[in-house]
Amino acid sequence: MSFLVNVAVCGRFHYHNYVPLLAKEGYLQKFYYSHRLDRKILKDYPQKEQNLWVKEYLIRFHLKFFGWKLQNSLLYNYLLLWEKEVLSHWQRADLWHVMLHGTALRILQKAKKEGSITLGEPVNAHPIVVSQILAQEDERLGLPRHNHFWKGAQRILEEIKETDFLVVPSNWVKKSYAEQGFPAERIKVIPYGVDVSRFKPSPKKDSLFRVICVAQITPRKGQIDLLEAWRKLNLPHAELCLAGTIDERMKPLLSRYQGIFRYLGFSSHEEVATFYQNADVFVLPSIEDGFACVIPEAMACGLPVITTDHTGACDIIKPGINGFVVPIRSPEKIASYLELLYRNPLLCKEMGKNAAFDASHCHNWKVYVQKLIEIYKELISIKQPC
Repeated sequence: MSFLVNVAVCGRFHYHNYVPLLAKEGYLQKFYYSHRLDRKILKDYPQKEQNLWVKEYLIRFHLKFFGWKLQNSLLYNYLLLWEKEVLSHWQRADLWHVMLHGTALRILQKAKKEGSITLGEPVNAHPIVVSQILAQEDERLGLPRHNHFWKGAQRILEEIKETDFLVVPSNWVKKSYAEQGFPAERIKVIPYGVDVSRFKPSPKKDSLFRVICVAQITPRKGQIDLLEAWRKLNLPHAELCLAGTIDERMKPLLSRYQGIFRYLGFSSHEEVATFYQNADVFVLPSIEDGFACVIPEAMACGLPVITTDHTGACDIIKPGINGFVVPIRSPEKIASYLELLYRNPLLCKEMGKNAAFDASHCHNWKVYVQKLIEIYKELISIKQPC
């Protein structure tokens, strides 16, 4: 079966991990993305990539001088500039695989007009679901009301109407879109992969029981529930580490837990791999997360994982084998599983080995691409819906 696919993402996200494999297999016609001017993703296939980098520098300039002010006007217009550039570098394809991020409406419309199949990829739950959950979380944490349904979210709703099929990273995302009316039979699920050459087990440097959470410190990621669990446990010879940029709204809340965790700051991929390798357990208590690639990263480094049922990567957790899944907003259950692993170091180590095996053999990017190509073939063989 011969066909050509265009992949478009305003940024690069996880796509840079597998697009070279798509090109190697001969299915990729053009990869539209945005990144630094000096970075190339398809070094072996330069004719297949289109780095539309202007918006990257406009956004950096804006954030440096204005921060997040004018987010819904000027800042969002920089993202739409990327869409215009895709249209000006257009190449027709049998299938357009497009990230749904509020930046591809006209791309999808043009593709459908030309008779192409449109495959949309949302990386989080449906915008309405996300907005509702985050509003509830603001109220629970006593934070000022915040508009979680920004201009980009409204445009995602319009993009969905121009999308024939969805490919999503988890059953959590699929469920949210199906509940909001998108036909479940037109939603394909493939969990994201991990770069096993970068994330792999390595001997731990000390005997301290160390728990780590790598994620932006925001209401969405649920670190407050982890901190509550850790404060309740008060374990000797143990340490909780948080890594990631801190949302300004979270700083007053974090001050309540001063002295019970170590903050590692924002770190590069290389540093993050070292953090995993020097920890015993990874916890991500997200209130909403489409998948969270940090979970297979931590697993690949040999850590058992504790996460929530609203984190899409819970699909790859085998409870009691390579990790545990808990309900959102349940510090008591997080504490229970942490204590179990703390009191049973052999169990913790065995679960970590299972996690590393599963990540490297079942959830690497080669496996992801094989599954994605099968979806492409299936959609091409189906007559495009009216």
